[in-house]
Amino acid sequence: MLITGLLTIAAFLLIASAASRPGKSPILMLAGMAVLSISIAGHMISYTSIFPAVTALSAEIGVGLLLVAGFLARKKIPAKPFFFLGSASLAVCILLLGIGHFLDSGGDNSLARNADLTTLLVELGPDDSIDEISSTLAKFNADYERAFPRVTLRMDENLAQVYLVTTRTTHADRLKEELLGDVENIDHVGLNWTVGLDDPIVSREAPEITRAVLENDPFVSLQWGMEAIRGHEAHALIKDLTPERKARVAILDTGVDAKHEDIRSAFSSSPAASDVHGHGSHCAGIAGAVTNNGLGIASLNWEGEFIEVTAYQALNDQGVGTIEMIAQAIIDAARDEVDVISMSLGGKSEEAPKTIVDAIKFAQRHNVIVVVSAGNSNEDAIDHMPSNVDGVIVVSAVDENLQKASFSNTNGSLAMPITAPGVNILSLKTEGGYVQMSGTSMSTPMVSGLVGVMRAFSPDLTADEVYAILHSTGRNLGESSTIGRLINAEEAIKAVR
Repeated sequence: MLITGLLTIAAFLLIASAASRPGKSPILMLAGMAVLSISIAGHMISYTSIFPAVTALSAEIGVGLLLVAGFLARKKIPAKPFFFLGSASLAVCILLLGIGHFLDSGGDNSLARNADLTTLLVELGPDDSIDEISSTLAKFNADYERAFPRVTLRMDENLAQVYLVTTRTTHADRLKEELLGDVENIDHVGLNWTVGLDDPIVSREAPEITRAVLENDPFVSLQWGMEAIRGHEAHALIKDLTPERKARVAILDTGVDAKHEDIRSAFSSSPAASDVHGHGSHCAGIAGAVTNNGLGIASLNWEGEFIEVTAYQALNDQGVGTIEMIAQAIIDAARDEVDVISMSLGGKSEEAPKTIVDAIKFAQRHNVIVVVSAGNSNEDAIDHMPSNVDGVIVVSAVDENLQKASFSNTNGSLAMPITAPGVNILSLKTEGGYVQMSGTSMSTPMVSGLVGVMRAFSPDLTADEVYAILHSTGRNLGESSTIGRLINAEEAIKAVR
């Protein structure tokens, strides 16, 4: 763009020189017009849409005409027409800039409302600056901002250098190609794609437990999953014990209804303390609802003494989140020194997005154990993210018969597979009440809650140590080679006491 701008100015200097000569110098005039034509053509090629091209040309032509006016005035030649035309051209430029700002800021305009935009995650090298690629971004009329402004180079030189770059979808592939070609400044470019929830709907009623149990939660008899993982026996084991400290289990989801009666006293101040959607609240209840409080359901969090639940917004009110949103939630939870991150989300991706990989590595360096869902596509979780990220515990789901849930992905091809109940799981309903849901979204926080209790007794446990205990104490099912062993809460807690 700098070259085309200089060509425009040069063209008007030639025109001014021609106009100041007695014979009007047709050769210089033609040369000036030719250079101006080249400049205009260059703008059309350089810019990916007419709007920024016309805006830039208006500014350059305005400056050029004012230069002509000044040049002619010094020669005592009438220059008012050039002055007025130059001023008008600059006024057009200012008007176009105002319109562009209005559209970009989401003004009441159908074009702005319907703009088809794509956002890329662009990672610069640790020694590079966004200014070094500004000409490329301007060429595609792309906006940019730091993806994780609170992360410094000292904290993580990859995440600190990630930018959100937004352009029109029709330009995204060309922009990505040009950025990837800039090997001197660009380390990685990826799409900031969206992840949604797709839990299956199960309508049948869960079996009711008829034997006497220790807990006084009124709906505990409807929680077949507690029976399957020997949760009642775990409660008998820990009810008179004191943990080293409470463990913090972070639910990265749609938020958590922090005012719900059965989680309120176990909820710790955190960014996502409300939940319009409901998915996150359901997960939170499974992981850490206060048990033996005479209300609602039971989790492994006996009388709220072992787990604090925190929440971070990885998904919006519609249950959809971008790669950047999920990574930001991971980073924030890690910086807040949680013990366990529970993520009941994901999407199909044979190779996990680098930004997610880097964010999980960031959390692991902060001694956070990351537990993720295998997914609900009845496929191999190795082709889904974040289950295919190294170092995470991946949870599949079983039904009431302790067989792989029909929807559950398998996870046996991954390094840390485990399974837990995930069909007809009763838990919190946002804004009060209780509801059954099914999915690996439900089995995952059941494992996260157990890991939280383990960390409460032994805060220095690593992810590898935790998984080794879950696996060695877990119940071997007929399908364990493909879905992992079923967690045994009683024996896992015994192993860490």
